[in-house]
Amino acid sequence: MALFNDKKSTPAEDRGETTQIPLSFNYIAFLIFIFGLCLSCILSVAMKAGRFIEYKVPVYLMEFPLGIICATACFLFLAVLSGLVLQKTLNTEETPKSILSRSQKISYFFSLLTTLGVTAYLCAVLVHGLKSGRFLSESLYIVFLYVCVLSVHFKARKTPLAHMFTTAAFILILVVTAFYGGIAAAKTTRQNIALLNGETFALVSAQKNNYILVGFDAKANRSNGKILILPKQSSLLEQTVFIPIGSQKR
Repeated sequence: MALFNDKKSTPAEDRGETTQIPLSFNYIAFLIFIFGLCLSCILSVAMKAGRFIEYKVPVYLMEFPLGIICATACFLFLAVLSGLVLQKTLNTEETPKSILSRSQKISYFFSLLTTLGVTAYLCAVLVHGLKSGRFLSESLYIVFLYVCVLSVHFKARKTPLAHMFTTAAFILILVVTAFYGGIAAAKTTRQNIALLNGETFALVSAQKNNYILVGFDAKANRSNGKILILPKQSSLLEQTVFIPIGSQKR
């Protein structure tokens, strides 16, 4: 597993690294907070954008997904905390502290995080395939990217530059997985549909001031491209009842 390293510790000169200058805890915590917040925003926006694109709704109509960002940030915080606890647990008095460099630790952390993200996405695809009998072919693209980066990650030497590139690649896969995860969520979750003026519409997003609805073909289980934006004070919504439906197996 990429988290562990069977090689014996070597001096910093043998690893091709310069002596690392110790950073203060406050500075490291600040960098982790800023990076985690930015990554949470990117992942949340990518997931929301995937959902909107699947429903054929322009992305510029999307509001800032603050709730999803908070949930993603909490998950990343717990992941970092779990990684620190695991590292403290594995490190004993007999274990040399220089087995893993800082760049390796970051690379291995994102390899595990990406593995969890890709695994969760593939599980959702598998469940959708078993229930509906339809396979999401875009999942093959995620698997291809993940296998390519993972093979390079295992062959990466101990140079910080190699692990920096693999870390960036894993973050890119996380963003792509979040985007296709939004598409998969739009396909697999139950749609709330209603009959408005003789046409079937599905609720895409309940925003601060408006509801975004799209024309929905219940037989094909997909959007037909029509968009309807109604304010929350609309009299039409007061007489509308939304019925949840799911994709049926053919």
